[in-house]
Amino acid sequence: MPQDNDLSFALVLLICLSGLGCALLNLTRRNRDSLRLQMYIFLAALGARFLLAIIIYEFDLVRVLGDEDGSGWYIGVKLMNFWTARHVGWLDLPATLAESYQHLNGGYGYLVGALFYLTSAPARLPAAALNCFFGALTCVFTFRIADNLFSRWVAVRVGWVICCFPSLIVWSAQTVKEPVVILLETIALYACVQLKLSGFAIRYVVLCCAAISLLFPFRFYAAYLAAVALLLTLIVPQIGKRKSSFVAGLGIATLIIPLAISSGILARNEAQFERFDIGYIRTFQRGIAFGQGSGVVAGYDLKTPDGLAMSIVVGAAYLLLAPFPWELGGASLRMLLTLPEMLVWWSLFFWGVVPGVWFALRRRFGEMQPLLIFIVGLGLLYSLMFGNVGLIVRQRAQLLPWLLIFAMVGLEQYFQRRQRRRQIMAAQLRHGVQAT
Repeated sequence: MPQDNDLSFALVLLICLSGLGCALLNLTRRNRDSLRLQMYIFLAALGARFLLAIIIYEFDLVRVLGDEDGSGWYIGVKLMNFWTARHVGWLDLPATLAESYQHLNGGYGYLVGALFYLTSAPARLPAAALNCFFGALTCVFTFRIADNLFSRWVAVRVGWVICCFPSLIVWSAQTVKEPVVILLETIALYACVQLKLSGFAIRYVVLCCAAISLLFPFRFYAAYLAAVALLLTLIVPQIGKRKSSFVAGLGIATLIIPLAISSGILARNEAQFERFDIGYIRTFQRGIAFGQGSGVVAGYDLKTPDGLAMSIVVGAAYLLLAPFPWELGGASLRMLLTLPEMLVWWSLFFWGVVPGVWFALRRRFGEMQPLLIFIVGLGLLYSLMFGNVGLIVRQRAQLLPWLLIFAMVGLEQYFQRRQRRRQIMAAQLRHGVQAT
């Protein structure tokens, strides 16, 4: 039988988080004409994710899905007990949470520990409810990015697709770090897009810096990539906005760099970057491949240009399209559960993502720079480190919000072309009837 997951308190927490989310959405100055729709998307996403969380933990589906990063939840329980024994007060909690910056990618344990400490409810479902909240907010921020960059048609479909996309629901319904990481990345890029579109605005600079700073203890390399993407895209000028973009870039650098230096983030991560060489990549690939049911050993010589290039190409193919249909023959039940999403995703990728990327590069390249730089940077990193199908499918979740935006852009262009063809055919038919 599954453990006591404290469903009753989790429901109360979920109601509180739904109210908090709606209040936060009401604070917005932009996209107010679609505020009611955004709330519908948020509440639907929150409910769908929590319903699956109940199924996962109350009905022990976690045994099938695998307890990914269960140590994060367990560390949260240990931290709560440790803080309680030390009589850490509420006023001391911010300084205590700042210790998470001293532990590489250990932020999720501190986040869950703070939740347990404040609520005295060290159970799985309250932690899952918090992740459901993060996943639901991601739907809204992605909706806003698509609405500002493209059209309402694209935004509405992106919002609902992300709300209902199976893998995004699954990760948000579990006690893993992905939901908060994806949300922080989305907020940072949302703020950067706003700065690109409207020029310098202090609220977006502050929002950008806050998201990147909070991302460091969860996934430090994603924070660095986000910071680089933001700085480069803001400093590179747009026509008619040279001064605003440059000032915004300097503003972010002025706020983030002193914080990183004073908190010791750069010093603590320096050793990690120094270790990142061909030998480290090989060791990492073998470590996640051997002894794992979904491990893949490519065997390319990373010291040669051809081997390095082929390793990246194969890793990118898995990142974008895994699992492949021919891998399902002897697959586990866990992999077979991905079949419905695989069919949908493959259709979306070739029918929507590819033409959507091409359209965005031709028509909206300047505004799309933050997303493109972040996607390419993170995609290259994950492709190079590839060695396990299950892991890279999980890593793809960080790219899915942006890939789904491209997918809806591609579909919009397809339907517009089809509508134009119908109009031309109808006009030709009317012309032929009149001629006779």
